[in-house]
Parts: sequence; structure tokens; C-alpha cells
Amino acid sequence: MQLGIALFNALRSVDVPDDKAMDVVNALEKEMQQHLATKQDLAILEQKLSSTLYRGLLFQTMAIAGLVIAIVKLL
Repeated sequence: MQLGIALFNALRSVDVPDDKAMDVVNALEKEMQQHLATKQDLAILEQKLSSTLYRGLLFQTMAIAGLVIAIVKLL
């Protein structure tokens, strides 16, 4: 919100009408909400990636253990 106020004030200081300055601020805020990740968004993504990587590592470990057991039985 502080960015919006600062942008509005900057536009007003160069004689942009109130309604036009507010349109710019609203458009910027809408774009930022749609296209920028928040800290919460990134935390959720990190949790999902960690979970996926953990499952992949677990699967890989189990596969290697199975191969080792199979090789030992062949010997």
C-alpha cells in the first residue's frame, strides 16, 4: 500500500489528475497481485518441493536397496 501512495503522490506532483493517478495505482496493484509471489506463496511452494524431493529420494533409496539385495542373493 505504501508503494501505491508513493506512486499516487509522485503522479500528482507532476499534475496528473486524481482519477488518472488512481487508475495507474489500481492497475499496478492488480498486476502485482496477479503476477508476483508473496512470501506465503513461496513458503507453500517450498513445502511442496521439499515433499516431492523427499518422496523421490525415498523411492530412489528403496530401489537401490532392492538392487543390492538382488545382487547379494545372486552371489
